Amino acid sequence: MRKRFALLFVIVSIAGLSLCSSSGYAQEAAPPAKSGADEKKPPAAPTGEKAPQPKPVEKTAPPAPPLSGPEKLLNGGNFWDHWKYISGDEKEANPNVTWKVVSGGTDQPSVLVCTGKPYGYIRTQKIYENFQFSLEWMYPNDPNANSGILLFTAEPDKVWPKAFQVQLHRPEAGYVFPTPGSGAKSANKLSPTMPLDLPVGKWHKCVLTCRSGNISVMINGVKLGEVTGCDPSKGAIALQSEGSEIHFRKLVVDVLAPEQAVEPREPVAQQKPDKS
Repeated sequence: MRKRFALLFVIVSIAGLSLCSSSGYAQEAAPPAKSGADEKKPPAAPTGEKAPQPKPVEKTAPPAPPLSGPEKLLNGGNFWDHWKYISGDEKEANPNVTWKVVSGGTDQPSVLVCTGKPYGYIRTQKIYENFQFSLEWMYPNDPNANSGILLFTAEPDKVWPKAFQVQLHRPEAGYVFPTPGSGAKSANKLSPTMPLDLPVGKWHKCVLTCRSGNISVMINGVKLGEVTGCDPSKGAIALQSEGSEIHFRKLVVDVLAPEQAVEPREPVAQQKPDKS
């Protein structure tokens, strides 16, 4: 009897030890739960300093469109498809008498001959704003001959219209001014300091660059200056009939791409520590 009781006591003791070992193993296998105080947080900025701010995105203007091809106003098909005739004398208003296109000879461009009478002008059918207009002109025999180029010519068509005149009068060639009494205005005028050497019977070249209401004048490769703040700043191109025979050739317009406005870049603020 005592042996049976001792054996039962040993069996119960062994079972109890096994149960305690299994419970301890389970407790060790489970990771301990972390409290909110033990979780990691991003480092805070040092005392007295501000957190760095993100840099603003820089804005750039889109690329400017390319220039258009040259537009020929004399040798590009029917002359009157490009031009409109305005005369100060309705009784003598025959455009084909005052203005004639003649052959320039072998391997030479055609020539537009203006008799100078009656007073008036021809203007382009199209309106231009940003462009470069180039031509060659010649006075065949008169040393005091007079004519001119009108830019930003506005309607109504009359003698003389609201426009800016580039003077081709031999003693004052290159002088630029708004048509008197027309309402055209500019910030300044262009007056050459000395007469240009423009011999009679020879071709001379004029290049006019008009952009954003400014007119730049170049004659025979010499830049004479610029007129700014023109109002109007767009219109037709016109050639004057002003009492003297004058010849024109190589009339070409290149339409320029408009200037692209670029948004200013915002400066990046430099953060400095607060020393207080």
